[in-house]
Amino acid sequence: MIRGKQPEANLRLTYRKTLWTCTGISVVLQAALFGIFPSFEADAYVKSEDPVIIQLEEIPETKQERRPPPPARPVVPIATDDPDLPDDVTIEDTDLDLDLDDLAPPPPLENLLEEVELVEEEEIVELWRVEKQPTPTKRVVPEYPDIARKANITGKVFVTALIGKDGKVEQIGKITGSDVFHEAAKAAAQKWEFEPAMQNDKPVKVWVSLPFTFKLN
Repeated sequence: MIRGKQPEANLRLTYRKTLWTCTGISVVLQAALFGIFPSFEADAYVKSEDPVIIQLEEIPETKQERRPPPPARPVVPIATDDPDLPDDVTIEDTDLDLDLDDLAPPPPLENLLEEVELVEEEEIVELWRVEKQPTPTKRVVPEYPDIARKANITGKVFVTALIGKDGKVEQIGKITGSDVFHEAAKAAAQKWEFEPAMQNDKPVKVWVSLPFTFKLN
């Protein structure tokens, strides 16, 4: 006896109907989604940076103290085999000619103190130790090198510069970044001007890092 499938259990009979029904529902849902969201723009995730905390350390001002003069040397008798010299001859009474007439006298102590103060004033202070950091008053944008423009090269360069007491760049130090931008960044950094850094209410020299971004418009 051959047993056949019942019509309600035969999936082949409803296959075409089910397929077109699902396709129609899918098309309707897709059209509804395009109607609700015509365009989609994803926002870039920006990672929050932790704030940098700089702690300033109070440095006591150094003072130059004068040392007291050394005590006088004691009188020591001189032992000699000469019978003509008396026994009470001492170092203070001995005539000693060292031919020191042509030597110039030593400089006064006040001049030495002034030289020491000048040396201390020329000291370069660490940037994080100053009470007031230098503030740019004149910024110069570097010229884009032709070779980099033709080669479509972009990048960022950091120039280390020594800011003097007058707020001008006295010296260029280390330069990091693409070599093709070094000369242009150095020439621009030398033209920057600042309000000088302050330490103990006096302008001081500090090293700073100047960033330069090279990008094509």
